[in-house]
Amino acid sequence: MSELEISPKATIIIDMMKFHLKTIDRLNEFVERLLFETSGSVPELSLLAKMRKEDIDSYSYSDKATFVYDYYRDKQSALEKLFQEPMKAVKIRRFKTDNPELIYDAYFKKGKYSSSLTVALSI
Repeated sequence: MSELEISPKATIIIDMMKFHLKTIDRLNEFVERLLFETSGSVPELSLLAKMRKEDIDSYSYSDKATFVYDYYRDKQSALEKLFQEPMKAVKIRRFKTDNPELIYDAYFKKGKYSSSLTVALSI
């Protein structure tokens, strides 16, 4: 990344776009909404943050038991669904526990819009 002079902020935006804009419809929605996005110094990142919160409200877990079940079947997918953000191996390793119940409890204690990093550091 440094050899290509790609900033860390750009890689965050790219990863979030890959995660949230998986369909043509979702990409079109993003482009249409971006025209009206005025908050923040990087409107793309601000809009992606808003869309993440909307996705948490719509698609994240509503109960611990389902999260725990999914976590034991596929840890990465369960964490992505919970946090609505890409969960690469480096992010997963930041969690000081492999106990899905502790992760879920910490997530709700910190607030449902908390990032995985905030939750991982609180455990």
